[in-house]
Amino acid sequence: MIDIAFPNTLNLAKTLTDKQNKYQELANEICAMWKQNAAQVIPIAISSMGVSPKSLSYIQMQKSVILGTCSIVRNFLNYK
Repeated sequence: MIDIAFPNTLNLAKTLTDKQNKYQELANEICAMWKQNAAQVIPIAISSMGVSPKSLSYIQMQKSVILGTCSIVRNFLNYK
């Protein structure tokens, strides 16, 4: 299971913990329903400034987040 979030930089660690806890029960239900030994919850959180935990090395996703943030700021500054 993959859950992606884009929190503020200060809330990054809390967001990862919240997502992990939120979906753990669902992962257990999926194991029982599909008769699997394990299901893994993979929370992915990259802040709006492109900061990610050291455990994640998703350079392309970081680049996408930074470019998206720049686009939003550029659109806001050019708004008339």
